[in-house]
Amino acid sequence: MIIAFVKFRASSCYYMAPVAYWIPAWWNGYVDLTNGNLESLYFEFIQKFKINIKELEIAYQELIERNDEFELEENKPKLYIDFDEQYFVSYFQEQELERIMPAGWKGAHGEIDALIPPAYQYWKQRRLV
Repeated sequence: MIIAFVKFRASSCYYMAPVAYWIPAWWNGYVDLTNGNLESLYFEFIQKFKINIKELEIAYQELIERNDEFELEENKPKLYIDFDEQYFVSYFQEQELERIMPAGWKGAHGEIDALIPPAYQYWKQRRLV
């Protein structure tokens, strides 16, 4: 499972799904492009993978208490997807997802922390009360 931070119009949310759903070149296989544009349709499609940031904060705090560095790293977001700007950044190490973009999209590989607003950085939040 991969955690992605996704922006579209006025919405910024987290989604968690298997890697196959995050391969940009395959997005058109999950939607019917005769019904609209790829960005709108795929954003609608991934709504079933949406996760609440509070749930992420609580789960991450539990991992902090277990002090498992590997699990802590694995439970940070690995993808940043901006549907408005058609911009995809991957910090996923096992596949070069950023190299297989739909037409018009820009892909990059690198850290995504600086792209995610501080209010959404659940891995940097203080201990929950």
